[in-house]
Amino acid sequence: MNTGRCPLRISALIVGLLLAPVLSTPPVQAHGNSLVWGTVPSPNHGSLDNALLGISAVAGTDIWAVGEYNPGLPPTVTGRRTLTEHWDGRSWHIVPSPNASFPHVSASHLTGVDALAVNDVWAVGYGEDFSSLTSRTLILHWDGMRWSTVPSPNPGGTNQPNQLSAIDGVTATDVWAVGAAGFPETALILHWNGASWDVVPNQCTGPLAGVVALSAQNVWAVGDTTSCHYDGIGWSTVPIALPGGQNEINDPLVGVAASSPNDVWAVGNRVFEQGESFSYAPLVEHWTGSTWTAMTAVPGMLLNGVAALTPTNVYAVGTDGTYGVVGHWDGQTWTMVPSPRTGQGGVLQAIEAVTQTNLWAVGSVYGTAGGTLVEQAPSRTQGTLSGMVNVSGATVSWFGPVTGSTTTDVYGNFAAAGLPAGAYTVVVAYGSCTPDTATLQVGAGTSVTHTFHLQC
Repeated sequence: MNTGRCPLRISALIVGLLLAPVLSTPPVQAHGNSLVWGTVPSPNHGSLDNALLGISAVAGTDIWAVGEYNPGLPPTVTGRRTLTEHWDGRSWHIVPSPNASFPHVSASHLTGVDALAVNDVWAVGYGEDFSSLTSRTLILHWDGMRWSTVPSPNPGGTNQPNQLSAIDGVTATDVWAVGAAGFPETALILHWNGASWDVVPNQCTGPLAGVVALSAQNVWAVGDTTSCHYDGIGWSTVPIALPGGQNEINDPLVGVAASSPNDVWAVGNRVFEQGESFSYAPLVEHWTGSTWTAMTAVPGMLLNGVAALTPTNVYAVGTDGTYGVVGHWDGQTWTMVPSPRTGQGGVLQAIEAVTQTNLWAVGSVYGTAGGTLVEQAPSRTQGTLSGMVNVSGATVSWFGPVTGSTTTDVYGNFAAAGLPAGAYTVVVAYGSCTPDTATLQVGAGTSVTHTFHLQC
């Protein structure tokens, strides 16, 4: 299943979001029925920027992630090449993949992937010509041995943008890819019938960024401020529930997933105009069979991907403006699940549920040279240290297999995920208060919780 992900034109917005204010973020959930996340080592192509933008699994030992990397060739700042990585149950490794091939192509991007079988995996994206500001669709197929380029249409014309953002299939002869074409951008929907990719007429408005195919007669696509539905005969627009807050100017959706026809989830962000600047907040839309309902009390700043396991067990990933975040819906509320904080910041772009107890998320970390980011829940090697202190803003430091620190939030909560399993000495301090300490055992895939009390 492909959970959808924003195209690069929206991905560029994410960089601007990193310094933008967050309107509201629920407190971190230190424990509960959510899974414990940890990082999994993933390779990078070269020493410059690498990013994973989509993920899909055939099985727990057969998972694909796709994205892009900077090859270090002119233009070194914006030039990109396709990146595909495979998990075989033991490690992630890079698999060679072709790039877009047309005159003056400057960059190639992969934005979505759908793994239908061991020998039937699709990846989509686009190639760009920076000199003419045009782009062409890019579709790759894995046959069990190698990736190859499959011809794909460009209805926007060769002198206009043509981009694919997400892909999802029902069977080997029933696969959907969505994106945008032309200028101004209009919805682009392609369908694979087992022999060729064809343009499908639609009434959808604006660019599309995510797609989920439940059956041959039930497919959803989202993008911008709209959703679009296919009933086996044709595509039609289905209005979403716009929150409409004060100074709210846009509500772009970028990812969609479903556990059943009456349980469809879409994620994105809300954009607010604040004088000469903008602020952002996350947005979740839920389809229950008859209408979309908006949810705004959601962790993070921007959400990129979603995995719907059941109506009471949904995960969403994105960023809080600095680090990648994981949000969890338990049927009543959204809470932030502790997730590893790596590098100098980062973002999670997509999530995949292999089973209800085996989840993966991918994205990228920031730094001198950004790299790929892969997280798994429950972690096989790492755990979470969490708890409560009777003082907000207290410093929580831990010493063990690794050393680090964090501060308690306004509620006195703290959480540190992605810690290697082992014994940790935890010290909590604040100003002239008498510190409190404890020795705690962190287990792989588990969360250990402790309450500290400072004498002030």
